[in-house]
Amino acid sequence: MLLGVSLAADAAEQPEGFGQWVSGGFFIGHTQAGSRVVFNGIDIDVDADGYYLLPFEREQHGEQALSITLASGDVQHYQPIVRDRDFNIQRINGLDPNQVDPPPEVIDRIVAEAERNTAARAQVVAADDWREPFIWPIRGRISGVYGSQRILNGEPRQPHWGIDLARPTGTPVRAPAGGVITLAEPDQYFSGGTVMLNHGAGLSSSFLHLSRVDVAVGQRVEQGDLIGAVGATGRATGPHLDWRINAGPARIDAAYWVPPQDELCQPEGEGREAILLLHGLGRTEGSMNALAEDLRAAGYVTCNQPYPSRELSLPELAGYAANALDGLEQAGYERVHLVTHSMGGILARYLLQFRALPGEGNLVMLSPPNHGSEIIDAFGDYGWFQWLMGPAAAQLATDDASLVNRLQPIDTRTGIITGTRSSDPWFNFLFDGEHDGKVSVDSARLSEAEGFRLVDAGHTFIMRDAQVRALVIEFLRDGAFSN
Repeated sequence: MLLGVSLAADAAEQPEGFGQWVSGGFFIGHTQAGSRVVFNGIDIDVDADGYYLLPFEREQHGEQALSITLASGDVQHYQPIVRDRDFNIQRINGLDPNQVDPPPEVIDRIVAEAERNTAARAQVVAADDWREPFIWPIRGRISGVYGSQRILNGEPRQPHWGIDLARPTGTPVRAPAGGVITLAEPDQYFSGGTVMLNHGAGLSSSFLHLSRVDVAVGQRVEQGDLIGAVGATGRATGPHLDWRINAGPARIDAAYWVPPQDELCQPEGEGREAILLLHGLGRTEGSMNALAEDLRAAGYVTCNQPYPSRELSLPELAGYAANALDGLEQAGYERVHLVTHSMGGILARYLLQFRALPGEGNLVMLSPPNHGSEIIDAFGDYGWFQWLMGPAAAQLATDDASLVNRLQPIDTRTGIITGTRSSDPWFNFLFDGEHDGKVSVDSARLSEAEGFRLVDAGHTFIMRDAQVRALVIEFLRDGAFSN
């Protein structure tokens, strides 16, 4: 879900949510539970938590009409703009017609398979897996993209609806998110081995050209579970996975649901346990380098994940953490831990709403704004601040409706270290009690945390403090602070 920048709706006031307002994109909105959402004259399902999904098809662009009627009767009107995209068009002439169109004797088979596929996509599945950060079903060279189209002998063919990932036959394919299998067929004419996985809210993933199908219709799968294996079945020119996403009948771009593969961290060091590091808002992975060196010296493997903290929302940024964590799990480490700074801790908490750490790993949070930051309260409504800090910052306010305060308790052994010395004295007037310059001590607390330590350090460089680095290693090793 993360190619490029998250594009907000072009309106004076924007609906709450995240996504890409672009052809082939999507928007996951949030409103009051019990509200009615109407998009371009069509009623949109709103789940019990107030979330809803808007898909944008390949040819959809321009001004849209969105209205939200709250339980109070108040109506919110928006006119978001869906941006147009350029798609690759390839013209090939002089082909033998037998190479372009299927032979007449298989038409009945093709029609019957299309009807089964349509029925499978239309099944209603009660699940909220569509809200979790998605992972790549496989990682590999991208050999085909959504929306591209061939014109053969002057006749336009159907656009390509998926993202093609080239890997050898037999490469395991895993569920990008949880859900229920609604189609599992080993040999369709066009797509060969084909699986459909419904994630809820009408959102489904399809996996084409499989050499092996390892699931059955009606089966519940979780993120990362085995679905099948890469192949070249059906009408395929070589082994690859064609991964597609539908929202009801709308065909949308699967690439928007995951971060770019080349932006995912790579493990460094030697050891049986690995640590995923997540930096804070407005920082880079370089801010965690010194801590990562100490962790490697202590015998851990580290994966220091970069992410565009000022460009995307918290749920989108959590996709980087989800895919980095999945990569470490697939590498076979006995345990995987999380060490975070500032907003990185909120990404960790968001991710842990949906999954556990491999091997029951530990989480250490440095200066986390677990209940928001007074700085966001003071400046979050200013346009210059929104432009400078991005959409994730706005989700860190201290009010109860803020995303950070809607997160549920996590079932992960957690240690928190926060500072009592201001690194940013110009913000001191915003705080009543102890703070580190950006986050108050009270905001850093988390009721379910097993350990909480105060140190004489400021927010910005707390991860460089020698005492803090020793405390991080202590908690990772023992699951507790010594005193």
